[in-house]
Amino acid sequence: MKSPLLGLTLLFMVIAGPGIVSAQEVLLDDVETAVEPEWAEIRIHFTMPVNYVSHFPQEHGQLLKIFVNIAALDLQDISLRQETRHVSATPVLPAATITFDPPVSLNLQRDPWSLTVRFNRDVNYNVRPGDDNRSIVIYLPVVPVETGPANAPRNTPAAKSNPAK
Repeated sequence: MKSPLLGLTLLFMVIAGPGIVSAQEVLLDDVETAVEPEWAEIRIHFTMPVNYVSHFPQEHGQLLKIFVNIAALDLQDISLRQETRHVSATPVLPAATITFDPPVSLNLQRDPWSLTVRFNRDVNYNVRPGDDNRSIVIYLPVVPVETGPANAPRNTPAAKSNPAK
């Protein structure tokens, strides 16, 4: 069962009216993409400082869950609504939907804030906090686009080094 405190908070927000909701800040700011020779990057910006906690699965998948803590958190100023950003597919980057999932309860030790990143195909990735404490960076190895016939043998690329920390 969900926390009664969360239910009461949401009920108060509905009764008090939309003025309170509009005064709350969104957590997700914008999403930038960049491509380097060996890595593509998806940089997720936040409107306030965040501390990266962990992610799962560790290196590969179509669905990625990233857990963060919000620094200097004041719950009254943060929207508890789901937020979504989209990344359009390019020849190098897969399409992705990034969703901020509000916590299940207000016990942030047990239920940290999380982002769900859903790619349109399986990808390898490396997740790191941004240097500015207001972003999370997902690195994806650049995989050459195959232009040969469907039955042509595939070359296995050499192991690539991880981006600098």
